[in-house]
Amino acid sequence: MLLVGGLLLAGVLILAEQWIGAVAVALFSVFMAYWTSPLRAGEHTPLATALAQREVGTAIVLWAPGDPLSSRLQVAFRSPREDVVWVNVHRDPQAQQLLAEHGGADALPLVLVGEVRHPRSTAGELMDLQEAERRGD
Repeated sequence: MLLVGGLLLAGVLILAEQWIGAVAVALFSVFMAYWTSPLRAGEHTPLATALAQREVGTAIVLWAPGDPLSSRLQVAFRSPREDVVWVNVHRDPQAQQLLAEHGGADALPLVLVGEVRHPRSTAGELMDLQEAERRGD
């Protein structure tokens, strides 16, 4: 829908001979269609591996391509961090089961820090959870 709408708008701009605007809208539409697509793979570590290797203060984030809150959290952590592990729920049956226990897709992104499970987390909440676990709260 996003791609089709953007390309239609670009077509209207072309008819109005607004070439720069048409190119900008078309490129933006293609990028956003890709970014929100369930076909986008993104970072993924199997949940079992992430649970086995986590340390104090490590956050495991269950996310899904196409989920706006998951995308927002990924953008907040642009550069790779060793204390944040990403688990794509579309690629991991164990992660899908855990997500279902916490409300399903409505709980995305689901952040696991220690024994705490925090649904619909923001970047600030994730970092607060990590800091609390490091302090032993």
